[in-house]
Amino acid sequence: MSRLKIRSLTLENYRQYAGENEIKLATRGNENVNVIQGENGAGKSNILNAITLCLYGKESHLDESKDSELESYPYVNRKVLDEIENNETADGRIEITLGEDEPEYIFSRSFKSVKLGDGSFSSQHGDLQLKEKRGGDWKSVEQVSTRLNQILPVHVHQYFLFDGERLDEFFGEGYTERVKDGLLDVSHIELLESGIEHLRSFEDDFEKELSDVGDAAEQKRKEYDLAKEKVENLKDQIEQTKTNISDTKGHIDTIDNKLQDSADPEVRNRQQQREYLTEKLEDIRENITEVRKEAGRELIEAGPPLYAVQSLEYTVSELRELSEQGKLPPKIQDTFIEELLEKGECICGEELTDDHREHLLSLKQEMSTVVESNLEGKMAIPGLLRDAHEDAETLVDKRQKLAELENREQQTNKDLNEISEELKAHDIPDDINVQELEKQRNEYEDQLEDLQNKKGKLEVRIEQAEENREDKKKAFNKEVSKEEKNAEILKKIQFIDSSRKELESMKEEIVSSVRDDIESKMDEYFNEIIWKDEDYSVILTEDYQVRVEGPRGDNKIGSLSAGEGQVLAFSFLAALTSVSGFNAPLVIDTPLGRISSTPKERIAKNLPKYIDDTQMTFLMTDEEYTDEVRLKMKPNVSNEYKLKFADEMTEVVPYEWQNLRRYDPRSRL
Repeated sequence: MSRLKIRSLTLENYRQYAGENEIKLATRGNENVNVIQGENGAGKSNILNAITLCLYGKESHLDESKDSELESYPYVNRKVLDEIENNETADGRIEITLGEDEPEYIFSRSFKSVKLGDGSFSSQHGDLQLKEKRGGDWKSVEQVSTRLNQILPVHVHQYFLFDGERLDEFFGEGYTERVKDGLLDVSHIELLESGIEHLRSFEDDFEKELSDVGDAAEQKRKEYDLAKEKVENLKDQIEQTKTNISDTKGHIDTIDNKLQDSADPEVRNRQQQREYLTEKLEDIRENITEVRKEAGRELIEAGPPLYAVQSLEYTVSELRELSEQGKLPPKIQDTFIEELLEKGECICGEELTDDHREHLLSLKQEMSTVVESNLEGKMAIPGLLRDAHEDAETLVDKRQKLAELENREQQTNKDLNEISEELKAHDIPDDINVQELEKQRNEYEDQLEDLQNKKGKLEVRIEQAEENREDKKKAFNKEVSKEEKNAEILKKIQFIDSSRKELESMKEEIVSSVRDDIESKMDEYFNEIIWKDEDYSVILTEDYQVRVEGPRGDNKIGSLSAGEGQVLAFSFLAALTSVSGFNAPLVIDTPLGRISSTPKERIAKNLPKYIDDTQMTFLMTDEEYTDEVRLKMKPNVSNEYKLKFADEMTEVVPYEWQNLRRYDPRSRL
């Protein structure tokens, strides 16, 4: 699907941009990149702010930096304001033209600044306006927010319009919440979530309509409400615990990577041994869990025949004795008796009397019981006994295997503890304090164990609380159903409840699918952009933890450099953009700001291609857009501009123009 492109951006009297400055950004074919290069303070970041101010009424870059001094600056250029009197107003506007092959939408927003008598300024902006091209004519659109949400909703704009220099902080402490928020933002589950909440609200409303039949119903209503509240509180606790677990694992990974990178070969060796043993321990514990499940299944299947072995063996003995006595199988078959009864005479020719018939019918019933019960049992019971003994042997094997695994777990833990003690007693090398790091690692491991235990207990408590909630709900419904008029309301509640559960199931399936897609894209993009020759595996877990595993399977996310962290964040945002389905271009401020000089060229070559068919506009400093970087990016660049700043005003000029003539920014006024 071809995405919309920013065809032009017009800044009139906005911040550094005095007068009217039109920046033409329409790209062509594979040349899907625009570059706007400017020194710090020239207004590079304010191009990003202009776009977010126009579309969403806020300057996102300033909001993130929390720079109160800059935020207090007026919207209108200071030189323009110098030319008006106190209490007079100066106006400006921002206009963005979007389209694929030709202009389709023009978004615009005006603003004004008032020059106050004390030398300060007051600024405000107007409403967003939109014109759409229909049949060759431009028509005003009334429902502007609806159309904007179809292109680039406010809740996802930060994944398309962002400051690259801050990306190395993305995977810092608490990053799992940012990853989760991003994934949910692009999952298009807003309608599902809204539907789920509406159904919950409807269910609550209908429950309030249920008429009481006395104090008993009101008491059960209170018990049900308390049960619901308890479930929600426990769910909040487990979500926070999961976040804490993820953060603690991140701290441990950071320490492990520091030890792995130590200049001391002995420390590195011990850390490598620990990483091997840790992976081994995880495998052992996974096997223990699986064997326990298998043993549980075997016990369930083998339990009944094992408990009945003595009874079954007694029955087989009795059947064998009957067989030896000639009572089994029976000498007279019931089919032969039926023939006699139908014929009405004995084989000797004598006619059957009533007494004869009664005797034959009794004999037939006796033979039928022997055949149906004892003969079937005689055939089936030996098989049951054989299966019971085989299941018992299998169960013993499982228990033996489980004991062996538990011994291996115990020994591996012992080996890991020995490594930890050795590191804590190690002489301090020049580069890192091994003793202190190991002490911190032990503390985090203890904390992680406590958190995992807490998580397990919370899961059990939630399961119990949900069962209790359902029991309270049934008790409440049963009490109020005694009144006939409540029957119809209860049917509605039941329908709403089943519908809500269906929507929740759909939501879980969608989120799981999106998570898989993002994981795949992250892995692809990171390995394409990163400058190292090693192969990495990028993994996104169910609890939104990101792992960057090297060739040995160790998680390197805690030891990524600023540049590597920025590439990982790029990869995540690119994955979000790719799977989001939103038809929008990308604008990235300072994309190579934290990247050292050596890998810049490789990133510059790969970055323009990491999202197919997407227009990208890079706002770059002169330190980023070097001659080498420019050479690598040139095949993909449609437009290059240079920001020329002087005397509080900026002019946007073609990149080569700077070498052709001197200029005076004030000539643009």
